[in-house]
Amino acid sequence: MSRKVQLHIEGVPNPDAIKIVLENGILVDKPYEFKSLAEAEFSPLARRLLMFRYVQRVMLNQNYITILKEPKNSPSWQDILFEVRSMIQQHLESDQPIIYIGSQGIDHSRSDDVIVEMVRDLLDKHIRPAAQEDGGDIVFDSYANGVLNLTMHGACHKCPYANQTMKTGVEPLLTQMMPEIRKVTATANNVI
Repeated sequence: MSRKVQLHIEGVPNPDAIKIVLENGILVDKPYEFKSLAEAEFSPLARRLLMFRYVQRVMLNQNYITILKEPKNSPSWQDILFEVRSMIQQHLESDQPIIYIGSQGIDHSRSDDVIVEMVRDLLDKHIRPAAQEDGGDIVFDSYANGVLNLTMHGACHKCPYANQTMKTGVEPLLTQMMPEIRKVTATANNVI
């Protein structure tokens, strides 16, 4: 017997992204992002979404899916949303696998470095919830010589507001709370 899946759509700041929220269940235990069919080898749902010619990236999080479409030569969300949403609903209602063991989640592993752990704690408490609310994620990448580098995932990837988010939100918060940090960058968007 299949289950009835309830989904709703949320717009996000990135016009090339859409967030589809599962109202009655959990999709995955942690965030996963897929940029190609090869990367989605262990996620049948992400593979199906990436087979749409206009889908560039798929991010699966606890109760939502963020889909990024190609910025150029792609149909509008209005033209494709029904097809995408229907495919997701059919996949979930037929109890097909979402992800298999062996898939690599977005790396947010622990470190022995005290500064790195403090940064990750601040990200988890103050930055990531807001990014996830908008269908994205901002994750620690590296820290050296006062420069903190983050990676942007989901709807945050190539978002037209990424520079503004980093310069008026993320960097001031992190530099104020941790004087060791002098500058914050984000590699996925080449945000400085």
